[in-house]
Amino acid sequence: MTYTLSMRQLCKIVLLSAVLIFGLAVNAIAGDWIASRVSKPAYYTVDSKNWHPITRGMRIPEASWIHTGRRGRLQLSRGEEMILYKPNTLAALVSHGKGGQKTLLRQQFGSLLLDVETRKEKHVRIKTPFLAAVVKGTRFTVDVNQRAAKVSVQRGVVGVTANSGGKSVDVGAGQSANVGSAATAEVSVGKTNESVLAAIFGSLTSVGNANGNSNGNANGNGNGNGNGNGNGNGNGNGNGNGNGNGNGNGNGNGNGNGNGNGNGNGNGNGNGNGNGNGNGR
Repeated sequence: MTYTLSMRQLCKIVLLSAVLIFGLAVNAIAGDWIASRVSKPAYYTVDSKNWHPITRGMRIPEASWIHTGRRGRLQLSRGEEMILYKPNTLAALVSHGKGGQKTLLRQQFGSLLLDVETRKEKHVRIKTPFLAAVVKGTRFTVDVNQRAAKVSVQRGVVGVTANSGGKSVDVGAGQSANVGSAATAEVSVGKTNESVLAAIFGSLTSVGNANGNSNGNANGNGNGNGNGNGNGNGNGNGNGNGNGNGNGNGNGNGNGNGNGNGNGNGNGNGNGNGNGNGNGR
């Protein structure tokens, strides 16, 4: 499948791909990073020309560039570790070192959320056009646009260095670091508002499984609205509430207005509670 980016972005990918492939001793699989959750569109390429859709359960090929579309999300997992590609993000994934346990991400734009296990050595690096970040174990995000890059930390410590040079600055929990596009830009660290942190890291569970949980929660609310709308909630909530609500009001409205009221109100309540809780999970 052909998947297009701008010419400037493609040139960057080609150049950086050469660095990734020839500058590192790589494995066939990117340290067993597996696509555990996918919201389309999400694609990868290993040659900067041919883009392939990412599907749930697949192992990501080594030195892959990964791009999510405007509505795409991708969660990669390796044991207890996680990398979340948010919508409209482009970043390469490379594993190296013994057993491929060290990970390098080259992020061109968009937003990444990482949750990595604590180890003695620094084993995850993120490189952007404006800054580089290294970690031992933490949960943090990296956001990149045309003007700046930002690192926000929820847990642990991230070492941030501006590409223009200077010392590494430690960014702790509840803090953010910014580096602008100026040639002499330095790392600026400040406290992150708690509501902002909640908004950033609350997205961790929002990928992928909306439909999977709908039946479990639909039953709880379906019964509350079922009385008087027997046939209707059967449709809205599927198998779970059909029998329960049918008996509740079937006798009352059945003969006089059973079909008219049942279907009219049933669908309203069924969809309202069933899908509402299903997507919430």
